[in-house]
Amino acid sequence: MARPGGVPIADAVARAEEGLGEQRGRTLLVLQDKVDALNRLCADRPAGADGEVYALASALVDMSGFMEVPPFYAAAYSLCDAAHRMAAADAWSWPEVQVHARALSLILANDCQGGEAVDQMLAGLRAVAEQAVHPG
Repeated sequence: MARPGGVPIADAVARAEEGLGEQRGRTLLVLQDKVDALNRLCADRPAGADGEVYALASALVDMSGFMEVPPFYAAAYSLCDAAHRMAAADAWSWPEVQVHARALSLILANDCQGGEAVDQMLAGLRAVAEQAVHPG
């Protein structure tokens, strides 16, 4: 370790970024699978699924935070917030979950890109999360 040599920092960074780029495609597939599972839950609306919804949302937050996809992360975080609020208040409402699931699907379909329309959608999701237990 004391001898000079090894890999220049720029090369090490380039390799690391290449490795992350390879993981992006796989991670997007996992995100899609989890969003699909969330959409199935919204369609079936099973009783007592609040823990499963929160677990899916939490996994989406973790993965999207790692991948640095801010729009998807914000939508997943909003779903976690809404799910937590509803579960804590024992006031579960599937429409709030479903609007988040649809938004996550749209963001994925847009390759997790942002923009003005996405920003407006995310603002709407935050409003849904904030009103999830306290309507009006």
